[in-house]
Amino acid sequence: MKGGFLVSDRNRADLDWKSGTFDWRYRNKLTLEKTLSIHSYHLIPYVAFEPYYESQYNKWSTTTEYAGCLLPVGKHVEFNPYYEHENDTGSKHGNKQENYVGLAVYFFFSLPKQAP
Repeated sequence: MKGGFLVSDRNRADLDWKSGTFDWRYRNKLTLEKTLSIHSYHLIPYVAFEPYYESQYNKWSTTTEYAGCLLPVGKHVEFNPYYEHENDTGSKHGNKQENYVGLAVYFFFSLPKQAP
């Protein structure tokens, strides 16, 4: 995109069998990110929006917004500190809003190439 932004769209379905019932939910996460360089270091701030359709409520019942930054450390490790706001209208208690701060750590491994 213009300005060096990257837009990605992830679609996901979760299937849940519990206590003899079957529920499913569909999630669609739209992410906007941009790589920034500070001298030779490259970090990637991002924002994302993810609505959920939940079969047990028969509606789009949850939305989640994220803001974070991918921080690579070497070639094999990446930290992802983030803020998450979740708005859940599907519960019995009405509109439930929650805020989270988290840290994910990603490890990248490569397999050695095998001779043909």
